[in-house]
Amino acid sequence: VARDMFSAHGYRAVTMRRVAEKAEVSTRTLYDRFSDKLSLFQACLDFGSLAFPRIAFEGGRVPVEAALVDYAASLVRMLSTDSSLRLSLVVSREGTEFPELVRSADAVQRKYLLLPLAAYMQEAGLAGKDGELRAKLFLAMALAEWQRRYTFLHPFPQGEEIEHHAAQAVGLFLKGAINT
Repeated sequence: VARDMFSAHGYRAVTMRRVAEKAEVSTRTLYDRFSDKLSLFQACLDFGSLAFPRIAFEGGRVPVEAALVDYAASLVRMLSTDSSLRLSLVVSREGTEFPELVRSADAVQRKYLLLPLAAYMQEAGLAGKDGELRAKLFLAMALAEWQRRYTFLHPFPQGEEIEHHAAQAVGLFLKGAINT
């Protein structure tokens, strides 16, 4: 309920009381679970992160290139969902007024995307001491086209476009990772 409300009305407009009413729980019950509106928003971000693709080395059973292409394409598809886009817009629109939203979104990105990807890269032999930096670079490459379209309000990539960009980003990344 809270995620839908934040997405539809924005952070400023949502109150704990309205969330409790819509969720058909008492305000006390809501406050027992979430100390304030920010902790409720953070829970919404954490819940949304469950849809992030997972990547695991699994002893190398899946070739690194294939695993990274699948991961990059899955991430773009997930970020392009209506639910994810709407919550991203809340952070973008209201982040200057409420910088805690940006910090929360950044913490979720670090915990659920960056650190697991850095661990994968470490296991796959793609990162030395700079695993987080390489994971950041990979995410930047994998999401570049999505970010460009998000920024300039163009339609998001679909189907083969997503797969093609993911394959190009992974190919460029791996050639660079191998040569450094």
